[in-house]
Amino acid sequence: MQKDIDLSGVDPARWPEIRRRVGILDEFVAVHRPPLEVRAAFASRMGLSVSQFLMLARVWRTTRDASAIPGARSRNAVATTRRLPARPLEVVRETIDALGPTARRRIVLAEVARRCAAESVATPSDSTVDNLLADARANMVSTPDVAAETLIDECAVKLPVAQGAEIIMPRLLIAIALPSRVIMATRVSCDPDIPPSFPDLLTQLDAIGAAIPPIRAPHYNDDQSGPDQSGNPADDRPSLRRVLGNRLGNLQIVHRASMARPGTALVASRHASAITTADAVAAIGAAVSAHNARLVVSGGQRIEPTAPRP
Repeated sequence: MQKDIDLSGVDPARWPEIRRRVGILDEFVAVHRPPLEVRAAFASRMGLSVSQFLMLARVWRTTRDASAIPGARSRNAVATTRRLPARPLEVVRETIDALGPTARRRIVLAEVARRCAAESVATPSDSTVDNLLADARANMVSTPDVAAETLIDECAVKLPVAQGAEIIMPRLLIAIALPSRVIMATRVSCDPDIPPSFPDLLTQLDAIGAAIPPIRAPHYNDDQSGPDQSGNPADDRPSLRRVLGNRLGNLQIVHRASMARPGTALVASRHASAITTADAVAAIGAAVSAHNARLVVSGGQRIEPTAPRP
């Protein structure tokens, strides 16, 4: 039987493959003085040379660090912002610092264009500004200057989840306290036909036993039955995108379902594969905990959310 494995630091889409590789390593280190042909057979199962495999096995014996196993993390190309001249990128970052990460996108874009024109430097593309703004929001630890409330909204999480013959991305319903940005409760749905339960999320909030700021759920119907995309565009209160960015812990999120790629695209890279609903819920729970752990919460007791549930 495989021992418990700490998969923190491993891309969730690679959990099945890393579990397989851990099984190979555990099987190998249990063999006393394996002969050359046995070592070669184990190395072949891992897709490594004998010398690479033996080095990995030596490290595994002492550390059992799953994140150090080859294939644990993707090597996605770095964003193309590196190809741009340094000064335009500095202008974008300075603008975001000046306006704050929760500033509206259109305001940031306009101010970047104005500052670049004033300095006679090239204006970065909207997508470059979007990426830097989303990154600033995801990495924000300071408390934004917004009213105290509980914002409830939904997003999709970029995880490939096996659902019958399909591979889908789970939907995540979040209750986030503002201005602290602590996530208080979540509900997960890995069924494309069933949204995460709004009433169950409210039950989770009630169970916290602490004072909950007034609730705002701009994209849900008055009867709380499901999403309502008729939100008031004139409402300047922050959206989930503006207070969370496009990342939750180590997971990427998508705020508009129409912009999401098919789940099959998430398993196109080598070593990635679809995961179970249980693994998806565990990965999201770890991401929520990581998000809350890095926040600077001023005054009062930190609110820890109940574990995500499907």
